Amino acid sequence: MSTWEIIILVLAIINIIAFASATWVSYDEWKKHKTINWVYPLEGIFIIPLCIIIAIAWPWVKYKDSRKQEKKRKKYEESKKYNLQRFAFRVKGLPFKPSSDEVVYVESEYNKRINQLITRNYEYIKECFEKAEYFKSRFIYFPYLIENLLHEKEAIGYLTPYKNNDSFTSINLGQFNLLDYLLVPENRSNITPCFARYRGKEDGYHIYDCVGFNPEEGIDEMSFFKALCSAFDAFPRPTGVAYQTKKVPENDNAGADDKFDKESKRLIKEVEDRIFKLRKMGISQWALEQLVKPELKLSKLVITKDYRIILPDYNNMEIKMEPLAKAVYLLFLKHPEGIMFKCLPDYRKELAGIYNHLRPLGLTEKALQSIEDVTNPLLNSINEKCARIRGAFIGQFDDYLAHYFYIDGKRGEEKKITLPRNLVVWE
Repeated sequence: MSTWEIIILVLAIINIIAFASATWVSYDEWKKHKTINWVYPLEGIFIIPLCIIIAIAWPWVKYKDSRKQEKKRKKYEESKKYNLQRFAFRVKGLPFKPSSDEVVYVESEYNKRINQLITRNYEYIKECFEKAEYFKSRFIYFPYLIENLLHEKEAIGYLTPYKNNDSFTSINLGQFNLLDYLLVPENRSNITPCFARYRGKEDGYHIYDCVGFNPEEGIDEMSFFKALCSAFDAFPRPTGVAYQTKKVPENDNAGADDKFDKESKRLIKEVEDRIFKLRKMGISQWALEQLVKPELKLSKLVITKDYRIILPDYNNMEIKMEPLAKAVYLLFLKHPEGIMFKCLPDYRKELAGIYNHLRPLGLTEKALQSIEDVTNPLLNSINEKCARIRGAFIGQFDDYLAHYFYIDGKRGEEKKITLPRNLVVWE
């Protein structure tokens, strides 16, 4: 029984009970006084419109359910028609962190006929997975992976902000195969060509769910791939063989230092959408890193006379922050030794002086209160500002470089900006 059917049934029972109760109360009144109070049965009369609603809703629910079952039946019939097989395999030692958002074509050995089939229908397969009903995914076909990534200019810039040309290392990922990492290599010959999606990690190993196929010659290719994508999209877990391949309690009285990491992670979600688009996941990210070969090239950080933050070696990138966050950043930039949060009140006057330069109209009472809050180690304000500073940097380039530029540090220790100060220029 579906959720809607249960809701309708419960409402019907409640209203029947209400109507029966109202009628019983009226009957009891009649027994005592030989007169009927029609108020009670009228209060229960709302069962009638409910019955009308049920009369309309119930067939609609049943129709929707039958449509859903029909779609499942058709997918099952298509799976039988094209002899699609479901299975899984386990792998170990992958050179990247797998992502469930990717569907990968896998074969135990090169199959010319199927590769030609995929090549002819590549764009259609991509579209099928991108518009899937339940599990929208990116289709990964290794021979085309680098070619596609070369068009991801913004993602390349996010990973290597110091680059300003299109000169990339020439690599070939066409020979890469997930099956090279099988937990039990002897099972490789049992695995038919398939589309594989990452399920998760169990017992320390990565598991991929698969739909295997070996279509006959002369099939309707688009119909076949539509059935394949649909079958893959429909099942949550494999039904066939699987080839061997304590919560910390919240402390409401914790100070700013205790909440530093948690607050940073919470507020960083404000830039997560942009980061997600720029930073690829799984195989795509690994391949992108092979393509552009990220290097640890730190830019100079220039504080201009009007207090703009410029990274000249990252194509003159400007890092923008709201005034109080920028004042906090400049304060920490002036103290390479770092500042412990518990000592923030000692820096209140210095922070006010920096903030005053960023506010041409002077410090209002509200501004002074903000400075007092951000230097109070018992409040969360300093965490919010540090998280926004961090977000300003990782929203522009990858964290493997960005962590040198923002404020960071371990609990109970000084928080600092680790960028070498010979790279900091004050105009």
